[in-house]
Amino acid sequence: MEIARARPLLRWAVRTRQRPIYNLQFSVFNFQFQKPAASASAALSFLNAIVLAGAAAFLIPLIIHLLNKRKVVTVRWGAMHLLHQVIRQRKRKMKIEQLLLLITRISIPIILALCLARPVLTALRSLGLGSSSLIVMLDDSFSMRAPAEKTSTPGASVADQARNDLQQISQALPGGSAEQVILSGGTPRKLLDQATTTRDIVPKKLADVPSMSGPVLANDAFQAATAALKDAPNAAREVVIMSDFQEADWKAIAEGAALPALESLSKQEPKPQITFYRIGSDLAENLSIASADLSAMVVAETQPIGLRVRIKNHGKRPWQDIPVHLETDGARLRTARVSLAPEGEAVLSFTHAFDKVGDHSLSVRLEGDSFSDDNAFHTTVQVRNQLNVLLIDGKPSPEPLNGATDFLELALTPHAAAAASLKDLIRIKKVELRKLRDDDYKQTEVIVLANVERLQGRAFGDLDKFVKDGGGLLIFAGPECDLDWYNRELFRKGEGLLPAAIKGQARAEIASSPARILQQRLTHPSVLYFNDTRGGRLQDAEFRHWLEFAPINSEKTQRILNLDRNVPLLLEKKHGRGRVIASATTANAEWSNLPLQPFFVPLMQRLTTYLATEGSAQAWQLVGTSIHLPLEKADLGAEFTLRDPTGQTQVLKSAKEGESVFVQSPPISQPGIFQLTRAGSGKTTLLAFNVDGTESNLKALPAADIEKIATRHDAAFADDLQSYQSLDRTRRHGTELWQPLLIALLCLLFFEVLLQQRIAKG
Repeated sequence: MEIARARPLLRWAVRTRQRPIYNLQFSVFNFQFQKPAASASAALSFLNAIVLAGAAAFLIPLIIHLLNKRKVVTVRWGAMHLLHQVIRQRKRKMKIEQLLLLITRISIPIILALCLARPVLTALRSLGLGSSSLIVMLDDSFSMRAPAEKTSTPGASVADQARNDLQQISQALPGGSAEQVILSGGTPRKLLDQATTTRDIVPKKLADVPSMSGPVLANDAFQAATAALKDAPNAAREVVIMSDFQEADWKAIAEGAALPALESLSKQEPKPQITFYRIGSDLAENLSIASADLSAMVVAETQPIGLRVRIKNHGKRPWQDIPVHLETDGARLRTARVSLAPEGEAVLSFTHAFDKVGDHSLSVRLEGDSFSDDNAFHTTVQVRNQLNVLLIDGKPSPEPLNGATDFLELALTPHAAAAASLKDLIRIKKVELRKLRDDDYKQTEVIVLANVERLQGRAFGDLDKFVKDGGGLLIFAGPECDLDWYNRELFRKGEGLLPAAIKGQARAEIASSPARILQQRLTHPSVLYFNDTRGGRLQDAEFRHWLEFAPINSEKTQRILNLDRNVPLLLEKKHGRGRVIASATTANAEWSNLPLQPFFVPLMQRLTTYLATEGSAQAWQLVGTSIHLPLEKADLGAEFTLRDPTGQTQVLKSAKEGESVFVQSPPISQPGIFQLTRAGSGKTTLLAFNVDGTESNLKALPAADIEKIATRHDAAFADDLQSYQSLDRTRRHGTELWQPLLIALLCLLFFEVLLQQRIAKG
């Protein structure tokens, strides 16, 4: 009871006995802007730094507190000693409460000033940035010509949208930033020789990029970006992959395929910021000519030539009665119609006979869809009076079809062998090895060696000169071949005619399990026709015996066909202006049943005509490649006029490369038929260019899969310009902290009110 009555007096006594309860030392933040070490991870800056002066308002509650300090007044009271313990406990509690209240009141103006100053936390500035180096991997493949999904310009393509977005990204770069673009469609290449800090150069250069390249080879593109990044002049570096992310190019990567070049790029120090930037297309339906194959590479007058065309529907809707037109030399001949199921395809066959010797164009066009850039296929056809082929028989036989060249004779001149009225393109001259004369090589385009043991005297030297001057050579193996001579004289450590050294002979160990031609996608011009089994099923041929070639170590040599024993069947090598094809088997049925197969006739004719016309223009090339036409040495310095399908012309001049003379053009940027005319003579060569058919499937990788690729490689993902700009502000200009600071300020104000009320009640 006595203690209860004494509580008011106790409270007064405690308050009057207070001493200054603490000493606080304050220091003002000093912000120094200097170039930090590259290893620093973050830095703080302010968008309204002048407002930081308002933080000085923290002195107001401090001054008020100091002015309100009370001097101690001692009042003697007899019963005071009974309350000493309670007073000490209450005094400690009040000190803590007063300290918290003062800290809260001092913090409020400081946090308010920080909030108004808009602090920004940035990682890029820690690298000493005012400027950065930007590498853009820009997809310039054919699929980028499709209509864009998000665009302010009606009818703009994905490529147009990419250029516009890239221009805005470029303009937002800090002053002094360097910029380089890697065109990643087909073979990756730099847009500029060196990175530029001038903002208008890249848009001007990109205006001349037609977006007609082939598929994106992602790993090769990242290798090119890594090489460009090594030349980057600034410590802060960014890599942006700008693409429609066509599923055909990126699906394997989304499913986990390795990207070693990107992994290497992301491990560079200082680490570059990597962003996958997707630009989508709203085109869901597309028709295209997926492929077209000629039955022959060269034909005779009035000899029919076949053209097999494969038309593909890449969309979900069916198409009915689509017109398909056949055109020759610019004139429409006939029209067929075709219907296509969703994601289906159809094959059409056309035939035509030319009645005039020379170069002719052959085109197929289809109508129906809105994306017409891939609705045509163009090729050239050479019409000749005849091709002269010399067959050198190393082991003739009086019995039919037992000689080394007997089957070849039938395959190359089938109409003459059948006593038909049709004319054969190829005219053969057949000689035995022992009767070979010096002048047999004259007036010949292709020479065939079949089971020839060796060449004697001038015959070998003349053969080497024949090929170097542009002739074709086809070599067939056989039991009579002197392998030591072939390796020593024909191969000559890679400098001779033979495409590869010969290790020896091999055979199928089990008679019931012969070797067969490996089933794979064929890419060599002479065998493209056989990708469709209607041209002949190559795997039906059985090989009991073959020559085994040594591993290929030369860039001049390539495989045409392989056996399923991981050994080549046909090899090709460039030698001077001419080419050599070597076969691991015989031209007769001694080692295999190849000559007994129905496709043996078109295969031999295509190999022969390929060798005979290799010095002339190809039937067609992909857009993005260059014209590279061999000429006679007398044509050095000659001028040529190149006319494109729109009628625009440019002048080309022949030049010498090593011992050869060529006329070469810049990369061709549009499909169609081109005319190359030699000044003075009026002689015109036709050349055909087509877009890459694999680019016609416009289906894009889902955004979620692209984001997975980015996450897997510690990169960012942006789906449009706005999301990229937001991401870039976070990385370049930093993350603004005013929002969490405002929340902290409100919490402090609420806490101050509660604390004040608690102290007042006490």
